[in-house]
Amino acid sequence: MKFIIVWLLLLSYALFFAPGSEGSDPVMESVLAGNWTAIDPLVLTVFNSLGIFPLVFLTILLRNDRQKWPAWPFSLAAFAGGAFALLPWFAFGDRSAKRGLRTPRWLLRILKSKVWLILLLVMIFGNLLTLLQGFSPAAYGDAFMESSLVSVMTVDWFILWWLSVEAINRFYPDVKNKGLAWIPIAGPVLVLFFVKDDQ
Repeated sequence: MKFIIVWLLLLSYALFFAPGSEGSDPVMESVLAGNWTAIDPLVLTVFNSLGIFPLVFLTILLRNDRQKWPAWPFSLAAFAGGAFALLPWFAFGDRSAKRGLRTPRWLLRILKSKVWLILLLVMIFGNLLTLLQGFSPAAYGDAFMESSLVSVMTVDWFILWWLSVEAINRFYPDVKNKGLAWIPIAGPVLVLFFVKDDQ
């Protein structure tokens, strides 16, 4: 029930309550024009991380895709819809089912490999290098109030963070160092390093 409530609140926020100018969205215009230098580095880092989060969810969910609904369509849809796409699966699809793992063995080997996990971590920390250009929390706050894209993606980011922790707790309740999952984006990947191959 909590997931469907959060989903409805997120939809309501995006449609009716997200701040932003009524006219053109300055950040969206810069994104569409490819004018990355006009975007604050913190805004850009959060924006890029929304493309990395789905890879983390693909890794977690496809390694454990035995639930009532297949996880892969929702994981793929997260590249475009973020938490908007994942919350329905957490709300309705994450129910136990007497079935085997859906994920093909070749893909499972990749998702369980240390090489894949290291690649994810490289992407995550590579994205953080954007912040070395200098960033301003005040500029992010201004962008949040002026751009509906920034305001919605910020809320989406925090929900994805929460969902990633929920996924680790759901599928790996007994793994060591589970508290690492609270480290945004990188944490769940670090937790998977402690998961045995048969899990």
